[in-house]
Amino acid sequence: MAVVSGVAFRRTPAQIGIRAINFVDGFEHGQLDAWQMPHPEDWEILSENGNHYLHMKRSRDPGVPRRPLQFALPKAANVGSFDFRVRTRRAGKSMIVVFNYVDTLHFYYAHFSADTGSTQPVHNGIFLVNNAPRVRIVGLDAPPALPDDSWHQIRVSRDAESGQIEVWSDVQSQPIFTVVDRTFTCGQIGIGSFDETGDFDDVELHSDEAGCAPDKTPSPTPAAGSQ
Repeated sequence: MAVVSGVAFRRTPAQIGIRAINFVDGFEHGQLDAWQMPHPEDWEILSENGNHYLHMKRSRDPGVPRRPLQFALPKAANVGSFDFRVRTRRAGKSMIVVFNYVDTLHFYYAHFSADTGSTQPVHNGIFLVNNAPRVRIVGLDAPPALPDDSWHQIRVSRDAESGQIEVWSDVQSQPIFTVVDRTFTCGQIGIGSFDETGDFDDVELHSDEAGCAPDKTPSPTPAAGSQ
């Protein structure tokens, strides 16, 4: 076990190929050396009632083709299958978790909103960015994942081999978004917002498939969702 700036990493002895990784950051040490951001000046660690958390203090314009660009990713943490957990609190209407991130044009993101997808077609669901404007792959009729501006526990679970993606919010006991898609099966994890701001705390990333190599030329596959 090694600890760097309050972030714990635990890996198997192998330094190449598939290995286990446990990444935990509660931001209590007040440093962000384990993270990479496109604009580090837009992020800061704040304290509230003795608890430290990561604050995204500025949004940035989405990219062209239209997709989110403002998120923070743990460094050197490419994973295939994984379990990711975070507490988040929105300042506007929504926050996101990016996963299987290959580069700025190839990734998934889960959008957590005060709206339903049927009210706002680009809110509250799982979206795919594949060298084109983002497209929804599930979640149109799911309940709002962040119905209020309190802290909420979010979980994203990915089985890269089967393609299964499950996303939870503490608003209900069952996954709010579930889909099967294998467009991307390896990449980084990120936290941020499409075009708003908010807070994050108690980040946990666990994977037995760390150290994979993302496919730089992924091909889309049909998606089948249950919600």
